[in-house]
Amino acid sequence: SQSRRVYVGNLSWEASWQDLKDHMRAAGEVLFAEVMMGPDGRSKGCGIVEYATAVQARDAISRLTDTEIGARKIFVREDREMPVGGAGPAGGFRGGAAPGFSGGAVPGFSGGPRTGGAGCNVYVGNLAFETAWQELKDHMRLAGNVDKADILHGGDGRSKGCAIVTYQRPQEAQRAIREMQNSVLHGRPIFVREDREALGGGGGRPNGRR
Repeated sequence: SQSRRVYVGNLSWEASWQDLKDHMRAAGEVLFAEVMMGPDGRSKGCGIVEYATAVQARDAISRLTDTEIGARKIFVREDREMPVGGAGPAGGFRGGAAPGFSGGAVPGFSGGPRTGGAGCNVYVGNLAFETAWQELKDHMRLAGNVDKADILHGGDGRSKGCAIVTYQRPQEAQRAIREMQNSVLHGRPIFVREDREALGGGGGRPNGRR
């Protein structure tokens, strides 16, 4: 099935995710808009936008290429980084939850065993307490294919403001550590490092999606 996501390039450095979302609404209902950030927290001049349907994504590619955001002509193409046959819809829902989105488990993300293997896990800190695992997973996909995103919870069931993200390959985890450091999610710069607890092969970490 065709992706509902598009890649937007040639953004001005000042363009925010909200600017991008507002502009891309001309082609349909935008569920998610993210400006990619470098390690220094500055825009990379490109972003990812997810539409409610693949038809709207196709319309965006045909209609919004060469339109202007902040006096710069953007280009729009299909997001080729989406995993083939990935399970479940992608959330994100920056700037307002989509109707009916409960933050619960999505089919295909059942919290199964970690499939990534050694070196595929990263620890993410300084998360906003309201960040859902699906939002984190979508954000961290900018560095590669994410198998799992677990928000860590305390004994009271509330988020601890940190998480473990499992990539499919160690190279993607290393890219996340390099490129996602200080990227902004829910208005907070996150930090990303290697998941040191995974090195000992220990289990016992609470699953963040229960």
